[in-house]
Amino acid sequence: MNPDEPRFELDAFAIFKCAKTGEDLEDAAFVALGQSWPKVADVRAGAAQQMLARSRLPEVEHAVFSVDVPCSCGEPHRAVFFHAFRLNGADMPPLKDLLLADVSRTNLADVLTGVLSKTDVMQALEKLIARWRLFNDQILIATPFVAHQWKTKAQRLAIWERLLTQLDPTRTVLLTRGATYKEYREALVDSGLDHDVLTRFGLENRIVGDGKRKQNSHAKVYIGLGETCEVLSGSANLVKGVSMENITFQALRRAKVEASYLTPLSVSLPKPRPRLSHHLLIDCHDGEWRWDIVSGAAPTL
Repeated sequence: MNPDEPRFELDAFAIFKCAKTGEDLEDAAFVALGQSWPKVADVRAGAAQQMLARSRLPEVEHAVFSVDVPCSCGEPHRAVFFHAFRLNGADMPPLKDLLLADVSRTNLADVLTGVLSKTDVMQALEKLIARWRLFNDQILIATPFVAHQWKTKAQRLAIWERLLTQLDPTRTVLLTRGATYKEYREALVDSGLDHDVLTRFGLENRIVGDGKRKQNSHAKVYIGLGETCEVLSGSANLVKGVSMENITFQALRRAKVEASYLTPLSVSLPKPRPRLSHHLLIDCHDGEWRWDIVSGAAPTL
């Protein structure tokens, strides 16, 4: 019920585009890292071995990979990938399972402000959620509805499950209407799972179980929370489709987000799980791939 399996879908709506030419840089970023993938994997394996052997090294939550990305603009772009890092003997994930968190010299506000289809908005949100998992402390999903009334219970449950799969239960707050939670529970029962029974044994989805209710709100706001916050807002509920929605993306200071979003929504955020103070960085200098443990939970944007 708490799979926590985010994905970065390359064939979905692209959010990382060159600010000068509009060129999609996401595929180019994966290709650039893929060209050195055997060396990168070897360096990451060596880092894990050293971290197991040297007990005084700081713990890290993420392995971060940085690579140069070519573009027709002729200016340098730098892509940042990551995956959750565990010293438990687990193999490094394949390249396609890495999450792309940033590409320099791109402009998210330009790409994500305007009118887009429901599907484009939802695909963009999934990529932002992947980004926020690295750079932000917590994620707020505030929406009155998940899916819509014309979806079957099975279709609604599929939408719920895809959303919940993208999110870290320890760092996510869901704010929606009581009726929307009820729809989820009813769809779960139809699938053969009783939410009340799961709750009794502590097996329910924690994001839903800890979710907050807001009845008198029609706001659709999705926020990566931190000292600097990123806000995607507009008319789009959590459902895909061909109809058009208006959206706006902004990077705002935390005080502004508190005043303009959290206070009006009357949402009280629980304290998120503390972030570790370092990350493992793997990048290339003078043609040689190296690893280092760098201060900060994530690279500085």
